[in-house]
Amino acid sequence: MRGTWTIAVVAALGLWGCGDSGPGTSTGGVSEGTTEASTDTGGASMTTAPTTTTTSEPEPTTGGTTTTTTMSTPTTTTPTTGAPAECETADDCQAPTCQAPTCEAGMCGTMNLAEGTPVDDLPGDCRATVCDGGGGTKEIPTDDPPAQATGDCKLAGCLQGQVEYTPADDDLPNDDNDCTIDTCMAGEPVFTAKPMHSPCGPMGTNFCHSDASCQACKEVTDACEDYGSEPHETQATAHSLGEITDADASGSFACGTIKGAADVDWFTFNGVDAFLNMVDPSRTLVAENDAGRLCVYLQCDNGTTSVTCGANDTPDTAPMGQKGCCGLGTVSPGLNCTGLDDSAKVWIKVDNPEMLACVPYRLDYHF
Repeated sequence: MRGTWTIAVVAALGLWGCGDSGPGTSTGGVSEGTTEASTDTGGASMTTAPTTTTTSEPEPTTGGTTTTTTMSTPTTTTPTTGAPAECETADDCQAPTCQAPTCEAGMCGTMNLAEGTPVDDLPGDCRATVCDGGGGTKEIPTDDPPAQATGDCKLAGCLQGQVEYTPADDDLPNDDNDCTIDTCMAGEPVFTAKPMHSPCGPMGTNFCHSDASCQACKEVTDACEDYGSEPHETQATAHSLGEITDADASGSFACGTIKGAADVDWFTFNGVDAFLNMVDPSRTLVAENDAGRLCVYLQCDNGTTSVTCGANDTPDTAPMGQKGCCGLGTVSPGLNCTGLDDSAKVWIKVDNPEMLACVPYRLDYHF
């Protein structure tokens, strides 16, 4: 029983710990030091080796669990291999059509754009190019017809992704020709010649021909109509063209028809030599098949008349005695009057030396 009590005493001593800190420090009810105990059991002794226990102050706990909070600052990951980063943001990277650039861990990449994302495309072909969701493109039908062309007798539209034209006979064309009637027929422009002699040109002063051309003179048919002033077959009965000056803007034209070999047309006008102007009495005969001959005769109002003919013209004398020149096409005789004033009276004759049956012509004149 003594051994048992001895153990009890030792235990009591260990529990109560003498109250002073001694060589050890009591923390949280645990003694730091060495305790020896001997137990006699049937003459035998048990010695317990010294035991040292060190306990650090525990961190505050919540519900039996230790929690540690650490504050961190966001950082940009940069490769540590020594090579510079390809990018910092996706804006530093490039990507093909229907892909978007990405930047991850300093490396450029791509990601596919969503299906149906529009792609730059040419307008007016009834199709649109969009992304297919796999990084490629595809075409889809749209209602995107080409621009409407005015005056082509058609209406542009779309049908299942293809351009389709339907007739639009109210979309009238315009060929800028006064001598045609512009219409549509089954979606195609039609230009029909207006009736002969319909007015055309500036202020409607010209005449339409059967070939839809606009001419200064009326068209002469196989009947050889003569729309000029008749009779003017002689110099004495010459058709008067009035008075014109030698200003470059002055002058006009006359129309007529030579019917048969014996026919001849005469014209006359008074030419006025204005101050500081130069007399240049040019005449041009425009006849079908380049037929007909033109003769020009002059007489000065004052002084002596001197007339010279061009290299291709032939000198001639009018029935009333005036000197002049004859030729084909354009005839421009030189005129010189005594003194400074070259005003003169001019006669023009158109005849038919080739004796053709019908020679329609236009006579352009200038002084």
